[in-house]
Amino acid sequence: MKNIRHGDIAFVEIEKLPKGLKSVKTNKIMEGGSGGNSHTFKGGIFYPKVDGSNIIGFFKAKDTKLYHIEHSPEGCKLENGVYEVRRQVEYTHEGMKQVID
Repeated sequence: MKNIRHGDIAFVEIEKLPKGLKSVKTNKIMEGGSGGNSHTFKGGIFYPKVDGSNIIGFFKAKDTKLYHIEHSPEGCKLENGVYEVRRQVEYTHEGMKQVID
């Protein structure tokens, strides 16, 4: 399974989408941690999940490019597939904390 990092979020390849998801008509996955720097995409479908966990949703990529002003303003290709979208966390001496880009 593939894990693709895109700033402070990660796309983790999964076999299939969970049942009962609802897509949104937006090209925004998440606001960047430093404020106003959105993670956006062209092509594909985003299914948000809001439950307080590090999983922020699911994504079905088809001819998809990911965009972020700081690390991919021209866009980067996301291979076709199905992914779980997670906030990245890192372990520090103080414990786990969210990655902020």
